Amino acid sequence: MTEYDSGAYSVHFAHFAAKLEAHLIRFGVTCADADSIIEESSIIYFEKLGSAKKKLLKFVRKEDPAKVFVDSAYRAIERHIPEANNSFGSHIELSKCILQTH
Repeated sequence: MTEYDSGAYSVHFAHFAAKLEAHLIRFGVTCADADSIIEESSIIYFEKLGSAKKKLLKFVRKEDPAKVFVDSAYRAIERHIPEANNSFGSHIELSKCILQTH
């Protein structure tokens, strides 16, 4: 990952993390749990974007940071709050949260 890509992905992550935090808190998740979920999401997010396999695929196509973030957040929520997968922690709800424009 080039320095430019890394910086751009960091900016995207910060934007998405703020949306995720508001989403989690809206559904009654404590600030401490939301922080843990976001921290774990960041590890997953940057691992996905920085893997050797992904570097090869970048020549063919660019990763969508929003999609990678939704997948990362889903996995982190699944580990911390498994029962949320059927409600606010589902792929559909996370996608709505992250992809909303306002």
